[in-house]
Amino acid sequence: MAGGKAMSLVFGPAAGYAAIVDKGEQLCKASLVQIFALSTFAGCFIGFGALLSLTIGGRILPAVEAYGSGVQTWVYAALFPVNLLFILLSGSILFTGATFTTPSAVIEGRATILRSFLVIFVAWIGNLVGGWGFAIFTELCGLNEDAVAVYVVKVAVSKTTKGWGKIFLRGIGCNWLVCMAVFLCTLAQDMTGKYVGIFFPISTFVACGFEHYPANAYALPLATLALNKEKYKVPDAPNFGNMLWENLIPASLGNLFAGVVIMSMGFSFFFGGLKTGQCLKKKQEAPEAPQQPPEQEMPKLTAVADWQKDSAAAANVQPQADWRDSIAGNNEGFARTVSC
Repeated sequence: MAGGKAMSLVFGPAAGYAAIVDKGEQLCKASLVQIFALSTFAGCFIGFGALLSLTIGGRILPAVEAYGSGVQTWVYAALFPVNLLFILLSGSILFTGATFTTPSAVIEGRATILRSFLVIFVAWIGNLVGGWGFAIFTELCGLNEDAVAVYVVKVAVSKTTKGWGKIFLRGIGCNWLVCMAVFLCTLAQDMTGKYVGIFFPISTFVACGFEHYPANAYALPLATLALNKEKYKVPDAPNFGNMLWENLIPASLGNLFAGVVIMSMGFSFFFGGLKTGQCLKKKQEAPEAPQQPPEQEMPKLTAVADWQKDSAAAANVQPQADWRDSIAGNNEGFARTVSC
């Protein structure tokens, strides 16, 4: 029996970095209105996952009393990653992911520093708007009550009493893992693989207590709404101004450092321009890479094999040797379904 050519469900890290760069380039070419809308959606999706974790985690107090707070932490960490699945597979944009993808495009000469900054900044605003909006929606639904309200107030107090330095460092640890989740999701080409790639980094950062700006941009507004009710007030409760200064700003700066310095510059040194000394130079055509006819648009990754087969049959020519050739030549289209 003749066997066909096996196709891996997981790409290698060099191909994954090429996909990240391509996505960063596409984000920098998108309108800022679109970036804002997609990041607002992402803020809402974060709210779904956080509310799920707060709802279940806040209602297991008997187990917490019997076995310790680790049970509550584990439940929260196990449930929270569902939001990143929504975000990455829907094309929504997180501030944290944008700090990885768009600087990578800048380093490889495929976007400008100014445009990358604008995308990151607009994503930051959009995530906050989405987080606040979903917090208000949660309140109007009557879901910010009882165990949920008590739990989120407890979380808010903890997040605003650590000090700037610790929150900044925890922000670095968080986005290191979040960007790894984005990267691993990019490498996997089936739904199961994508969720596995998302689940472990995200549950790790939650369980360890690292600080994620987009998640806090929902949890802290929800705590603010709960603290406006007399029965949930606690001594020396923070207001939203305290939450912004003591948590959201240092967490954002830590997330930014991890995305730009550790992930973008690190992976460029491993697989891109920082390794070859070609960083920040305008991208040139690679003459050795096979080129597609200008009138044809490179199809989505999932359709590459069928498209190449049909095109080769119609033109009576041999198909390209491998999809990796397209990546090496930086042909457009490979990673446009990769989200951040």
